[in-house]
Amino acid sequence: MDVREVHEFLNGMWESIFALNEELREELPPLGFKVEPVEEVFGAYIFLDGEWRQMSYPHPAFEIKPQMEAGATPESYYLVVAVPKERISENFVGLFLEIFPRSFIYGSENFLNDLYNWRRDGRISPTEILERIEESDERVFQFEANFGSAKALKQGIKRIIDLGKRFEIFDL
Repeated sequence: MDVREVHEFLNGMWESIFALNEELREELPPLGFKVEPVEEVFGAYIFLDGEWRQMSYPHPAFEIKPQMEAGATPESYYLVVAVPKERISENFVGLFLEIFPRSFIYGSENFLNDLYNWRRDGRISPTEILERIEESDERVFQFEANFGSAKALKQGIKRIIDLGKRFEIFDL
């Protein structure tokens, strides 16, 4: 392990999230969203080697109210959107997967039991995912999209805002 590379990687990850947070704090309020400060998030999970593993170390993240969290882990930049079960439609699921092919869908209570996992499930149909959602006891589902950079994450946030407004998933 090269300590210098780890140090530079972690600094880059945190710096890019701080910069993105500042940009979004100016851009999103006119659209009805409040961007909270960056925080150290502990106890998160990362999908490695085919399974969810707990991260004992912090990663940078911030809330975009209502219903979103953005951040970065060593694996990727991410955006999570909480969607109440009654607001999820097959068209929403289909467009979400089309726009965000690197994604996960899981419940807010039993989050380690994902209903869709881009690394495992491939291209299953939105109909099958919606059936899994409807059969679940969960009341709120997390739609997570992964990105390769902070710039791509920013574009993803804007796209999910447009998609969310179209399907009325946000409490605005």
